[in-house]
Amino acid sequence: MLVEDEPVGIVSLTGRVIADLYVLPEKQGMGYGTKLLRFAVGQCDGPPTLWILENNEKARRLYVKEGFIETGAVLTSKDGFDEIEFALTDKPVFSGGKTMEGKDFIIRAERPEDYGEVENLIRESFWNVYRPGCLEHYVMHVLRDDPAFVRELDFVMEKDGKIIGQNMFMRTVINGDDGKDVDVLTMGPICITPELKRKGYGKKLLDFCLEKAAEMGFGAVLFEGNIKFYGTCGFDYSRNFGIRYHDLPEGADSSFFLCKELRPGFLDGVTGVYQTPKGYYVDEDEAERFDAGFSPKVKLKLPGQLNK
Repeated sequence: MLVEDEPVGIVSLTGRVIADLYVLPEKQGMGYGTKLLRFAVGQCDGPPTLWILENNEKARRLYVKEGFIETGAVLTSKDGFDEIEFALTDKPVFSGGKTMEGKDFIIRAERPEDYGEVENLIRESFWNVYRPGCLEHYVMHVLRDDPAFVRELDFVMEKDGKIIGQNMFMRTVINGDDGKDVDVLTMGPICITPELKRKGYGKKLLDFCLEKAAEMGFGAVLFEGNIKFYGTCGFDYSRNFGIRYHDLPEGADSSFFLCKELRPGFLDGVTGVYQTPKGYYVDEDEAERFDAGFSPKVKLKLPGQLNK
């Protein structure tokens, strides 16, 4: 693990066995061990195990905190040291921490085998909303390979074995008026399956995602959305933070442009222009060709669409 090009620790993974988790003494107690462990767990395709020396109480506390339990298995090395096996029977499903389980849903990391189902969900959710047809499912397809895509913050919500919601994040910047860029996040597409909208699932999904983004150390999220919903999750108008939307004429309505600080005070003293990641600007002809692989749907021009 590197922090500002300086190595701070190492972890090894063989199959589902995590080994050699080590953080430099001068870097211990700073959360790096937790991040390394969660990363290793996130790479496993099933519940992992690990072994620790019987008297390593610091490691034991970390593993128990992260959901590992002692199995009772003991190995004695030829040097006479006992090693205790710990197992994670309910594997966290993303490298940033544990999944969320509600009464009738879970939130977990998106997996490659989910891609088609997620893209179809996005298509159903956005079809004829902002334009005849939609582009959002193709945008998602493209963004997964974008360098700005934050894979650790790519989530789906599942209910009764079916994916009913999703959200993802991208890195971007604010071009500060002082000439310095400020690293921030944007997000989306985000959606809940149409038949379950306005039932509280969207807020649970978004609150969880924002919590995980904060845990990863990100300072703010800027996003285009409706304050009536996103305000319930702590978003405010970006203009109240001194942040302007790129290419928006002076005096134009900016009420669609929202911001949430993940770290209070992160944007104190910052003014500038937000930049939408270039990956969101897709070729419409390519999107049409991509859409041809889905079930046919009728494009309609409807009141309130942004593009007709």
